[in-house]
Amino acid sequence: MRLWQSLRDQICGGDSKTAAENDRLSLAFRHEEYEALRLTIGLRYAVCIIVATILSIEMGWPLALNYYGYLGAFAFSAYLQLLLRKPELDRPWMHWLFPFIDMALLTAAIVLPNPFDLNPLPAPMRLGFDTILYVALFVVLSALGQSARTVLHTTLAAILCWSVGTMYIAMQPDVTFGSRFDNILHMPMAERIDYILNPWNVRLGEFLPRIILIGLIGLLLAVSVMRSRTLLARQVESERARRNLSRHFSPHIAEELSRMDDALGQVKQLDAAVLFADLVGFTQIADDHTPEQTIGILREVHQRLSRAVADNAGTLDKYLGDGIMASFGPPRPGPRDASAALLAARAKLREMDLLNRQRRLLRQVPLQLAVGIHYGPLTLGNIGDETRVEYALIGETVNVAHRLEQMTRSLNAQLCLSQAFVDRLVEETRGDQGAVRDMVALKPQPIRGLRDRMVLWILARPAITAEADAPEPTPTIH
Repeated sequence: MRLWQSLRDQICGGDSKTAAENDRLSLAFRHEEYEALRLTIGLRYAVCIIVATILSIEMGWPLALNYYGYLGAFAFSAYLQLLLRKPELDRPWMHWLFPFIDMALLTAAIVLPNPFDLNPLPAPMRLGFDTILYVALFVVLSALGQSARTVLHTTLAAILCWSVGTMYIAMQPDVTFGSRFDNILHMPMAERIDYILNPWNVRLGEFLPRIILIGLIGLLLAVSVMRSRTLLARQVESERARRNLSRHFSPHIAEELSRMDDALGQVKQLDAAVLFADLVGFTQIADDHTPEQTIGILREVHQRLSRAVADNAGTLDKYLGDGIMASFGPPRPGPRDASAALLAARAKLREMDLLNRQRRLLRQVPLQLAVGIHYGPLTLGNIGDETRVEYALIGETVNVAHRLEQMTRSLNAQLCLSQAFVDRLVEETRGDQGAVRDMVALKPQPIRGLRDRMVLWILARPAITAEADAPEPTPTIH
């Protein structure tokens, strides 16, 4: 039933379900059909030249002159199709008209007598088996147009025009229409030979198989074209769904979620770096600006922060009002996750310096960013139910990273790192502490929610002055 429905839609001019639900996809298909039409027409011109050459060699002058006119008509029909069929304006009647014009021309070229032939052969001989190959050739050429509708219309036109042409031959004087339904193999040998070789006989036993063969070729080609379009539509739909998913999740997480068959997926545990970044005093900034200006500031800041995460192979887990949460390691840990997290943090600070430089020129209040990073074990997985899920990072590492970002206010720091993070960083850089040479290690500090104190590394917040336009050079991570 599904195949029949698809075929009926193609014959009647309906698009596939995917194309009907998506106008842009339907238009993209029409553009591809138009490009395929141009290719098909180019091939048709080449075929016309080849056929004209063959006819000139086989028939000579002036017999071949009759077929030059038909070949010219084929070429002109192709030109009209290219002129009238445009992707932006789909005219369904063209999918019917031009296949019938082409098949009518082809059938006329085969069955009508050649006016330059003074000694014509019996009319039924023009229906020889080799002539039906030209009909099959046009059906195959129609499949290059990537439109199952055009293939089906061409097939129907071929069957109808060939049937009319056969009936025209059968109605000629002295022509007999062989209508034996019994097996000719049961006939006597002499009668069988006479029946087969009789040049004035149009045999039903040859007519029906040829019509059925053309129909099967067209049907198989139409199904093949529909199948290829369906696969392409599914691929486009899958890619669009992935892009939509990437708007809500980081590309790394979106890729992971796209592979999941289970809505909730599997739970993972791994070691990773978690980064929190937040604007300092944003409540006061929001009070001093209009809602439109506040949203504009947030968009500008989010764009710069998210770009710093993406450029360093991080995962932007969520936006937190005036800040973000990012992770480096999920969903698959790498050998340089801590290094990437520190590079991203310093990139964020540079971006804020550049933004503040622009704001000073506009006499706007500079923005201050606070960043906290911790490294440790994480639990990853989908939370929620079958109807709505959220990919979450859970564990003490997340809480500690958030606490470090909050502690930057009391420590007058713009960047705060845990000792566990620095240890991992030194391990990745093979003992090189150059990446934190501009930072200060504090004595063990109490962390809210933790029983033990923790050694912290901070990057002091520079004084905001009118001359502080050039950011400090970033230490190199080897």
